[in-house]
Amino acid sequence: MRNIISSAVVLGALAMIPATTVAAEPPTPLGGGGQQGPVAKLSTEDQAAIGHAKSISRAFRAISKLAGPSVVSIEVTPEQTIMRRQGGRMGLQGMVPQGMVPQGMVPQGMAPHGMVPPGADPRGMNPSGVPMGVGTGFIVAEEGYVVTNNHVIRSGGAFKVRLNDGRVASAALVGSDQETDIAVLKIDIGGLSPIEFGDSDAAEVGDWVIALGSPFGLKDSVTAGIISARGREVGLSPLESYLQTDATINPGNSGGPLVDMDGRVVGINTAIESRSGGSDGISFAIPSNMAKSVVESIIGGIAPSRGFLGIQMQPLDARTAAQSGFNGQGVLVNQVVPGGAAANAGVQVGDIVVKVNGEETINPQRVMRAVRLCAPGVEVPIEVIRGGTAVSLTATLGDASKHMVRAVP
Repeated sequence: MRNIISSAVVLGALAMIPATTVAAEPPTPLGGGGQQGPVAKLSTEDQAAIGHAKSISRAFRAISKLAGPSVVSIEVTPEQTIMRRQGGRMGLQGMVPQGMVPQGMVPQGMAPHGMVPPGADPRGMNPSGVPMGVGTGFIVAEEGYVVTNNHVIRSGGAFKVRLNDGRVASAALVGSDQETDIAVLKIDIGGLSPIEFGDSDAAEVGDWVIALGSPFGLKDSVTAGIISARGREVGLSPLESYLQTDATINPGNSGGPLVDMDGRVVGINTAIESRSGGSDGISFAIPSNMAKSVVESIIGGIAPSRGFLGIQMQPLDARTAAQSGFNGQGVLVNQVVPGGAAANAGVQVGDIVVKVNGEETINPQRVMRAVRLCAPGVEVPIEVIRGGTAVSLTATLGDASKHMVRAVP
């Protein structure tokens, strides 16, 4: 029979020890040291450096507390919960079992990462056994508008939002925009803490940012990093111009905010470059300046409008550039739509487009983005090279919803 001694027995035995055998000195705190701690033993320079590090930690804590109440976890129950057998386990089609990237869905290792099973359940089910996906969102208005990624909610069905304070509310889909991968939900609940959009154009490489969300269903998670690059094009959307960050982002962070050190949203966490299914230190966020206009349109009940230029184009190769007496970057116009905005502006087949609306057009995707992010009717300056000579034109954009635009590879 084992000899089990409870704490009460030990305390009782101590009470029987004569008082003369008990040390009179006060107990020394574990780890020793005085009130100043071991840092007091360091040089003045080292103490100053530690003080600077603590100030950074304090800044991260402050921004996390400021932004945290605005961030929500979004649970999605798809309309069709078709199950399929994967490796002897049940996985949900269209979702990401075991945090792995869905094969064949995204080119070049890019992974939209919003739909993952909650918690660590590899079956992609909630405790009730209903298949479910988890993403992140953030509150932008006291009326209950919640911004997230379109790929988080695109499976339809029922949406449930879990707030930072533990409250849960059903959500209705207000609208979404597939081209920018942005969606807006609405919850009917009071006492909300909206967060503001910041100016993503002012965000510079090297700026500190924090990412908030629910990676792998672990809500209220915060990671920190910097803006690693701007204007990234990775093949997910014709309108992409992502902010790249090394703040750790994993499946489940999709739709969550990337927040600057002023406590404002400068990006919506959307995709990761991953060979493992998790974070490899390269993540991408939709710039806030692009997102804000789309969100405002959706909340206003207006479908985001896209401009139309009316050209077909292809990348400029070295041979064509040399024949044109041009040694820069641009795209080659190989067809002009009769009666379109480009034709009316004087764009011709064989022109090399080098700038649209002030943006350098190093590939067809840049031209498409510069045009489609403008509303129909907007006058857009265009710079082309024609026969080795620079020509400046102005096009009044048409409505893309009435046309088809194609970039020739």
